Amino acid sequence: MRPRIETERLVLRRFVSKDSEMIYRLNRDPEVMRFMPAAVREQVSPASSARMVEECIAQYERFPGLGIWPTALKETSECIGWTCLKPLDDAEQIELGYRYFPQFWGRGLCTEVSTALVRYGFQELGLDRIVGITDPRNLASRRVLEKLGFRYVKEARYYDHDVLYFVLGAEGETAS
Repeated sequence: MRPRIETERLVLRRFVSKDSEMIYRLNRDPEVMRFMPAAVREQVSPASSARMVEECIAQYERFPGLGIWPTALKETSECIGWTCLKPLDDAEQIELGYRYFPQFWGRGLCTEVSTALVRYGFQELGLDRIVGITDPRNLASRRVLEKLGFRYVKEARYYDHDVLYFVLGAEGETAS
């Protein structure tokens, strides 16, 4: 299954090997990585970025319909970062996630594409629920989840990091 996710301003596509340069720039940005664990920030390199892209490409086959996708402006094809719907920390739960360059923050782009991905997850993939996690200090990410209708459930630990855990169910709760 090869999803085609588009919104008014954005399009998601599959990773290709040359995207490792964009991932390296994204993961080197101190604002982007501000809420990531120190161990993650310290491991950023051209080689680790290339490995991440190759892992993302492999996951498209391992988890059909799910993945981490470069997210680009339709008008210019400029990549703003990535958005994902994928297994949470290799668990059986499916998480919504995103990481964008700072110049694209505050424009509603994350909410726009995340709304489309949530709809896709429930309507096309038949998911019962989608989870979201965020660092407790990342208020902007928390606001996106709340705008989409995600409900705070608990503090948790994923990816060796303390996070806030949110849930959105297909029944009775939907993204607008």
